[in-house]
Amino acid sequence: MNNFSRRNLTYPRVGGASVLLAALLSGCNGGSSNNATVTPDPNPTPVTPVTPAPPAVSPVALGKSVFSYETFGNERFWTDAMRLPQGLAGAGVTPLDALNLGLNVNVEALSPGTATALVGALDQIKAGTSPSDTVLAKPEVTLALINEGAVIGVVPFDAAGQRKPLGSDPAFKNDSVFNPLVGDRIGVSCSLCHAATDNSIVPAGFAGPGSVGKQVDGVIAEKLDVGAIFAAAENPLAYLPFLQLSYDALGDATLGRGSFAGIKSSDSIADQTAAAREYLTGMTAEGLRHYPISSFDATPDGIGNATYIPPFFRTDLAAPWGSSGAFEKLDDFNNLVYTVALDPTSLLTKDGRAFLNFLAGPVGDEIAERYETVLRATHVIPDATTSDAIKPFVTANTTGMAAGSPTGPVGLRVDENKLQALRAYTDQLQSPAAPAGLNPEKVALGEQIFMMPRAAGGANCIACHTAPDKAVESFVRPLEQLYRPYSNNLLTLLDRSDKGITNIQKTLAGADPNYDLSLVVLDASIRGEPVSAPGSKPGYAKPLLLDLNAKDDFLHDGSVGGATAAAGLNKLLDPARGTESPHPFYFPGLSATGEPQVGPYLGDGDGSAGREALTEYLRSRTTQQ
Repeated sequence: MNNFSRRNLTYPRVGGASVLLAALLSGCNGGSSNNATVTPDPNPTPVTPVTPAPPAVSPVALGKSVFSYETFGNERFWTDAMRLPQGLAGAGVTPLDALNLGLNVNVEALSPGTATALVGALDQIKAGTSPSDTVLAKPEVTLALINEGAVIGVVPFDAAGQRKPLGSDPAFKNDSVFNPLVGDRIGVSCSLCHAATDNSIVPAGFAGPGSVGKQVDGVIAEKLDVGAIFAAAENPLAYLPFLQLSYDALGDATLGRGSFAGIKSSDSIADQTAAAREYLTGMTAEGLRHYPISSFDATPDGIGNATYIPPFFRTDLAAPWGSSGAFEKLDDFNNLVYTVALDPTSLLTKDGRAFLNFLAGPVGDEIAERYETVLRATHVIPDATTSDAIKPFVTANTTGMAAGSPTGPVGLRVDENKLQALRAYTDQLQSPAAPAGLNPEKVALGEQIFMMPRAAGGANCIACHTAPDKAVESFVRPLEQLYRPYSNNLLTLLDRSDKGITNIQKTLAGADPNYDLSLVVLDASIRGEPVSAPGSKPGYAKPLLLDLNAKDDFLHDGSVGGATAAAGLNKLLDPARGTESPHPFYFPGLSATGEPQVGPYLGDGDGSAGREALTEYLRSRTTQQ
């Protein structure tokens, strides 16, 4: 974890970090110089004190707090079941390690003491000291950052279940420490995956993809290594439904990227734990991660199908939700994340088991049975607790809805006001501004190519995608359009036509048969789309094409990428990828009738100049004026 290049230490923005950090933490102590003399009234009129009503909290303000700090009780899952803080402490994870994992630190949450230590470390590094010889290499500093609520998305609680004050809060006690042995816990909030910093103190790339600075909400936590973070937990098997399994019900079949054999139920708990860590951190023969960086898996299907984390700004423009488009409403998708993805023990309730059975029949039943077995074996579920008495950790209300209902797939719904407030907050967050240094002439030409039909020399991207400030189409794009070989060799694993939803099916065709992994079990048919042909054509939701300059991997699974955003986008749009690759829409490419596009192309020549301009335009897209 500690490997990093010394050449990154010369990043120019670190030099002024001491001054900037001191300014951020100095406060506003300016006084007033007023020399006027006031004579007090010897007989003042008594004044009856009035207690003012507490100010109303706006939905946006409440949503901001929910985004960063609301866990709905999942701190008990992450500490008592996964045992994540125990694992981090036991592994001696340092701040340098945390930055290498892609974690981000909010400088405005730091206590003066921790801020001073950080400033000192940066000054030492600026003077030539190796980071490994500073406090950034001390595991106890990582625990201090967690204790102060400064690690974005990691929320500390005390033994009484109260969220700890931020290090910068006047209520913070300087002798406070984080210690799970005395009952301290950590939970996870939205901001872990959907926030970063402005890079003002320690920029991304200085000591890994993580950063230190003022928190920036709504952006992707680029290069966040969710798999490695989960693997660091003492008990990663507590996340079993989201790991890649070898299914007894399917003759030891497994689905995922590469040759990983899946976690086998017949193995010992020690061997299953080792296999879980192999899945979460291991590589395919092609050098790709089984659980890719910048990805998260929100589908409890036992398939290795983590997808690229989406941005969470201008959520009013996006729909449906989940890469599979399984949720029409953002509140419903967020509820799934809170009640299942951040606390999968809800799958062991009566409604949770019914949800798994609804989705996957005997395979769903196997997931529930195996999950209960490992939680008992790892002492998460006490021996005295019967199967029908298992309670999830998440704080939520029962819905009374049928299993699989979008409003509460496992029969649970967290606080409705907070869900609505969270949406109000993310709806109004703007995408980051366009990066500096773009060529305005190329941007203008690229926009023209984006908008113009192929017959006029353009790429006709507008046929599926929208302008930066316009909502995307609220339906999925069928896989047969996004991956043309999809139906050529389709293996049906479970017929679900009696339920009116797509069969559990897997393509074996084409250049990238893993492209449909996220749709094997859960897709938009769960909410009735496509209504005209249930059980036949799954598809993917269209993304917001915003803040693309922050990425270098593209498509929902990050399977097309380059060294930079420009290189990755150019590869995505290059017809050299071929007509049987995912998202085969290129410039120049094919017409609507499938015929090769014939020039002249906008940008002239063989189309490469136009493709470069289109890439420049895509990097420029923002909702900011």
